[in-house]
Amino acid sequence: MHHRILSESAALVLDYDVVDDILHARWGPAQTLATTQAGYEQILLELPPLHCHRLLDDRRESHLMWDELATWMATDWYPRAHQAGLLRHAVVFAEDFFGHLATELVLARVHDGQLMGFDSEAAARQMLLAA
Repeated sequence: MHHRILSESAALVLDYDVVDDILHARWGPAQTLATTQAGYEQILLELPPLHCHRLLDDRRESHLMWDELATWMATDWYPRAHQAGLLRHAVVFAEDFFGHLATELVLARVHDGQLMGFDSEAAARQMLLAA
């Protein structure tokens, strides 16, 4: 795999897998609601210029649990991401109970079938590549 780092911070490392055409977001544990929303806004900015339609959203280190974030993701961010070209979105569940629960809340609120949760990066990547 050949990854090109697009941005790197304590909250988010964003890279692009140029071989498999996957935008890869790796979230760190140092997050707030504001930094998480800013990270997802950054993902939106990267999708169109890359002509990338697949997001591997790795939340394994995440410890957040905000109902507000789940609502924002489902009703605000996700529709805009779809308009920006996102067709397949695979989330790797957080190892932390509350982080895992936050992702489950988003999955329950997005009903287009293109967002799926996985327990491992390998399984998430496999789903993205199968499309």
